[in-house]
Amino acid sequence: MQEPPISSDDPPVIPGELKQLHDAMTATLQANLPQFQLIEAYPKLIKEGMKLPALLYAATNFAPGDDPGDGRLCLKVTFEALVMLESSRALAPLQAAVLASKLMQQLRLQHWDMDFVGPTENVEAMPAEFAPQLARCVGWAVQWQQDVYLGETEWPWENEPPGSLVFAFDPDSGPGNEGQYREPEALA
Repeated sequence: MQEPPISSDDPPVIPGELKQLHDAMTATLQANLPQFQLIEAYPKLIKEGMKLPALLYAATNFAPGDDPGDGRLCLKVTFEALVMLESSRALAPLQAAVLASKLMQQLRLQHWDMDFVGPTENVEAMPAEFAPQLARCVGWAVQWQQDVYLGETEWPWENEPPGSLVFAFDPDSGPGNEGQYREPEALA
């Protein structure tokens, strides 16, 4: 199978869990944070004249997560967001901090209604420094981590269909106690 090119100006979108996650994140943030004029993942260019206040975000690091033991890969993904607004606003640094705190409220235990994403962890925010060409802006940087499970679950026991595994504990095990056995899901 040939991989799609990644160097063109307009590369094809590669479907998968990470694309689904970013789409869900953008939609959720747009629906719940109407204070922002622009919410965008992986902006091509931060430039003068962009709509402000803006919330720009991206995944910035992947680290191995705890192996779920079901054939999927767990990545601990670090996300970073930049909250930007005009420095000419009254109390602009405070307004930027308030917007960062509103984003932090949205991030609290957020999993974006995706069954392959764990809740947010290690959410923190701090004032952001800008490049000289963005001197008219103030802002805050917000960072968080989430476990993201990639791939399909696998059932490695071909001769045993899913759901055939049951547990029992002594003294309620063995012949005559089959009614005491429970599926793993019932023990959670």
